[in-house]
Amino acid sequence: MTQPVRRPPPPPAPERDHLKAVRLALFRLHKALIDAERAAFEADVGEQSSGQFLQALIHEPFFAWLRPFSGLLVRIDEALATREPLEPGAAKAFVSEAAALVMPADAEDETAARFAAIRAADPGVAFLHAELTRRIGEGPAGG
Repeated sequence: MTQPVRRPPPPPAPERDHLKAVRLALFRLHKALIDAERAAFEADVGEQSSGQFLQALIHEPFFAWLRPFSGLLVRIDEALATREPLEPGAAKAFVSEAAALVMPADAEDETAARFAAIRAADPGVAFLHAELTRRIGEGPAGG
């Protein structure tokens, strides 16, 4: 009987691992932001089914400020979906984009203002923001 061919473990990829950690923290924060905004939206328009809420999340101007978070998560997922190494600088660019979303230089922009208001009102969002900020600041191991 032949032994199955074992592939060697992939070489260490500290940038990819850091991006995965940042992505997970961003995903958790994104979910908490959606939950907080759903409560506010439904208080205004009434309870929504899951399908109705998904359509509102995609199309309603109320949720427009969350779309950069959603888009970044999609792009990170697409980059990580392949076993191929990330393009040089791609992980760092994604992490920088996440940092710009949650630590904006322009606190007057709509996304920054809405994010700050929710973070101030919701301790869970504040905690997840701190976690994401910590992950961003850690940088790649050995990097």
